Amino acid sequence: MNKDFKLSDIPKHNIYQVPEGYFDRLPMRVMERTTATGNQHHSPVYTSLWQALRVAVAPFILLLVFVGAYFLSTPTQKAGNASIANLPDQEIVDYLTTYAQVEATDLAELSVADKDITSDFLNISPNVAESELEYYQLNEEPF
Repeated sequence: MNKDFKLSDIPKHNIYQVPEGYFDRLPMRVMERTTATGNQHHSPVYTSLWQALRVAVAPFILLLVFVGAYFLSTPTQKAGNASIANLPDQEIVDYLTTYAQVEATDLAELSVADKDITSDFLNISPNVAESELEYYQLNEEPF
């Protein structure tokens, strides 16, 4: 390739040719085509009706989009299946140890006077629990 390329070395002549009378016939051809496609449009009644309705249709479509997005983004739960009795005990314990903060006042509200819950929580018999409590001598006054 020649490194000393100059634009002045290229011959200057028009390589394209326009057919004779092209620009004389062009306006008439454009007018024929625009009037031919203009007759295919709908009647003015239909056009004016659509222009009036599109003002009402646009907000309705937006409303449908927002309602659809709301319902698709919210999780759904089946009624009746959300019972704590259906959950495994380990899952309940894991949840309570992670998220719940139980205080003494919460435990005081429970009525457990009619139940023997020692074995449920401590996994020991009532006799063993009583002997352990006697060891600590809880009835005496502190120092």
